[in-house]
Amino acid sequence: MPSAGQDRVGQPIQMKLFFLTAAFACSLPLPVAAQEAIHLDAKDAKLSGPDLRLIAPEARPGETPPDSPTVTCITGFQSAEDRAEFTFKLKAAGVYTVAIGYRSNGQKGLEMAVNGLAIDATVPPTADRHFEQQTIARVELAEGSNTLVLRKGWGFYDVAYLDLKPANPVPPLVPPAQTLSDPQLTPEARALFARLQAAYGKTTMLGVYSQADADYVFDTAGVRPAIMGGDLLTYSPQEVAHGSHPEKADEVGRLIAASKAGQTITLSWHWCSPAGLIDSKEKPWWRGFYTDSTAFDIQKTLADPSSADYAAMLSDIDAIAVQLRKLQDAHVPVLWRPLHEASGRWFWWGAKGPVPFVQLWRILFNRLTRVDGVHNLVWVFTGDADLAWYPGDEYVDIVGIDAYPKDLRDPKTQLWDDLLQTLGQRKLLAISEFGGVPDVPAMQRLGESWSYAVSWSGKEGPRKNSPEDVKRIYLSSGTALPATPAPPEEPLHLYEDMEARARRIPLSSNSKRF
Repeated sequence: MPSAGQDRVGQPIQMKLFFLTAAFACSLPLPVAAQEAIHLDAKDAKLSGPDLRLIAPEARPGETPPDSPTVTCITGFQSAEDRAEFTFKLKAAGVYTVAIGYRSNGQKGLEMAVNGLAIDATVPPTADRHFEQQTIARVELAEGSNTLVLRKGWGFYDVAYLDLKPANPVPPLVPPAQTLSDPQLTPEARALFARLQAAYGKTTMLGVYSQADADYVFDTAGVRPAIMGGDLLTYSPQEVAHGSHPEKADEVGRLIAASKAGQTITLSWHWCSPAGLIDSKEKPWWRGFYTDSTAFDIQKTLADPSSADYAAMLSDIDAIAVQLRKLQDAHVPVLWRPLHEASGRWFWWGAKGPVPFVQLWRILFNRLTRVDGVHNLVWVFTGDADLAWYPGDEYVDIVGIDAYPKDLRDPKTQLWDDLLQTLGQRKLLAISEFGGVPDVPAMQRLGESWSYAVSWSGKEGPRKNSPEDVKRIYLSSGTALPATPAPPEEPLHLYEDMEARARRIPLSSNSKRF
């Protein structure tokens, strides 16, 4: 992918690393309108689309068939054209919680738009087809007229009402008192975590995964991201065996240079499976981290420590440790996020469910720290609020989420609230990967205090936002770190090469982007 606005050779610029800061809604009261609760009944909605209709309560006395509603409700969310629109007025602007009265025979994804801002949420199944209430979002509402639209989402659920209430003030967020997972952590890594703890609830760092995207942010906003991301994909032994030549791009050297220039490093590992690559025309070797492109069975492998596959797995970890020790020897601390998005099951390390995944995470942790002598890693678990996938407090330092919302402005308040309730009292929370640049100022106003947020790359990087939004977000109430020299120009970056790979063969429908 062509680089926009790269620094010119021989024309050094000063790099400013920006924190998005100050006035977090979590440390100040949320703006609450005059206590004005709004009840939106199903009968108040304007319905459109081929399937939506109102169902009234059954009139037969003493008998309620299982599928008959006990209240008037909207039913028939089945097609993309189906929409239920509510219009209402407020005397004053403010932050409101949105609760839905619904029924469903399974977990459902909801798609809601508030004054044009699309928000995704999920709700659990209801008992015996009864109607229940679930809080699904916090939103900013305007003085005067407001519009709320419900669309199909996953479909096949019924809605009786929506309740909007002024949000309660959010108490200041206190950083969790936690013991770091690695007792031998390097001084540099301890200092990095201490900085994150001190800033938690006050600032959010922004980052990118490629030099080209860092240059784009600089050309657009006049500042550079505080975090630079990388990946050890091409160092996977199966990649090397198939000719990845990681020494050409020198990803580790690039990250060492970025660290010396003042950026914090986050590092992923799209682990090409240790064995069993299908390597066909449709599923070539370089897709080997995808479940559909390898026959490697992690559950079977872990069940037989004497197997060749188990030995190959440990050998892969040891090979990656060589690269991590190069960063350690250069005094580079790393926000290390291996085995990410396991619960999606599109990567082989999550394909067999949470039990073998947790076992693999612990093996990776113990192998790197106790056998390979790697101690510069702050361990970042990328998952969700489902504790079945959580490796355990003693193996995790930070909990991250990856998000690719349909609307870049979607603040993901439900996700934040779920994580805060399940893991946020024990671990710092971060957005470890995001499709675009998240609207951190809006998140802050709604009470979200992510430690950091890193944009993905290329079409899913900062260019996905408008230039005006990139500038607004990066310059929002910012506090700059001391200026440091910009990193030198680099050759084709790993992620740009990965995107070029992806263009050769379309991903299957259940495959996640790189």
